[in-house]
Amino acid sequence: MSLEVRQMRHVLALAEHGSFARAATAVGLSQSALSRSIQSVERETGSQLFVRTAIGVEPTDSGHAFIARVRQIVQLTEDLDRDLVSDRGLQSGQVNVGAGPYPAQSMLTDALTRFVADYPRVVVRVMMREWDELLRKLRAREIELFVAEYSTFGGETDLDIEPMEPHPTLTFARRGHPLAARAPVSFEDGFAYPYASLTRIPPRGLEPIRALQRRMPEALVARRVFPALEFNALEAVKQIVIGSDALMVTPPSCVLAELESGQLVAIGSEHFLSLRYGLVKLKTQPLSAAAARFREYVLEAERAFTEREKELLERWRPRPQTATHAGGPHTTPVSSQVPRVQQRKRPAGRGG
Repeated sequence: MSLEVRQMRHVLALAEHGSFARAATAVGLSQSALSRSIQSVERETGSQLFVRTAIGVEPTDSGHAFIARVRQIVQLTEDLDRDLVSDRGLQSGQVNVGAGPYPAQSMLTDALTRFVADYPRVVVRVMMREWDELLRKLRAREIELFVAEYSTFGGETDLDIEPMEPHPTLTFARRGHPLAARAPVSFEDGFAYPYASLTRIPPRGLEPIRALQRRMPEALVARRVFPALEFNALEAVKQIVIGSDALMVTPPSCVLAELESGQLVAIGSEHFLSLRYGLVKLKTQPLSAAAARFREYVLEAERAFTEREKELLERWRPRPQTATHAGGPHTTPVSSQVPRVQQRKRPAGRGG
C-alpha cells in the first residue's frame, strides 16, 4: 500500500467534518475530487472507510482504526515540518509543556520569563496539573515534556526522567499563630490545626504523615482529615493561611514576600516533605527544536533557583532561641520560655 500524506489529510478532513461538501471546502478541493481521493484510499486499503447516512458520512469500524493510525502519521509529519522550520533560528513555532503546581508557580516562571523574551515568536503553552494527569497528557502527545513529582514513575519504562535537586520545605503559619511562639515545633504539633496543601501529596510523603497521625494519642487529632484543603493556587493558599490557623508546607521561596512583611512565620521543617520533581519526557518522542531549547532554560532556572533556596533556608529556618542564664548563654527551646498556661498540654507518656 502506498498512500500520500495528502490523501491521509483528506481522510481526516472527511472524518472531522462528516460531510463531503464541508471537507472539500476545508482541503480546497471540489466534492468530486475529494470523493475520488477517498475511493483511491479505499482501494489501497481494501476496505470501506465511510458509509453515507441521512445527515452525512460516518467512518466504518475499519475506518475508525485507519483514521487513528493515519492521524498519528500526519501528526509526526507536521511535527517534522515544524521542527525543520523552527531549527532556522527558532523564529516561529509552538511548545506545549506541563508542570506540577510547585514548579509552575516558582522556578518555571524564571525559565518562561527568559524564554519568551529571547524567542518572542514561539508560543509557549503551559498546562498545570498533578503528576499522574501530566503523564496521561504526555503519552497522548498533548505536551512534549513536564516538570513534576516523579516518585510514582519507577515502573514506567517508556519515560526519560531527569531528576532535579530536592527542595526542602518549611511549615508556615500566620503571625500570632498559637504555635508561632513555640517554634520550632514538630509536624505532629501541627495536627491540632488544619493543613492546607498546594498539591496532592505523593505516597512517599503521605505515608509517613499518616503513620505519625495514627500514633497521636488525642482521638480528635488522630481522626483529623489531612490535608484539610488542597488548592493548587498558591496566592489563595497563602491568603487562607494568613487569615486563619491553617498551616502550609512549602519552600520559603514561595512565600518570601509574606515572610519579609511578617505576615507568615516559619515554625518547623521535616526532611520527608522535601519536594522532589524531575523533567519528564517520552523516550520515543524526540523533542521539537523549541521544546529542546526550552528544556535548557528550565534546567538553568532550576540551578539558579536551588542556589537561592539554600540562602533562604539558612535565613528563615526556625531555630531554638538563645536565653541567657547564670554562667552564660544557653540554647533553650522557645516552648520552655513561655508561661505554662500558654502551652498546649502534652499527653502523658509522650516524649517532650
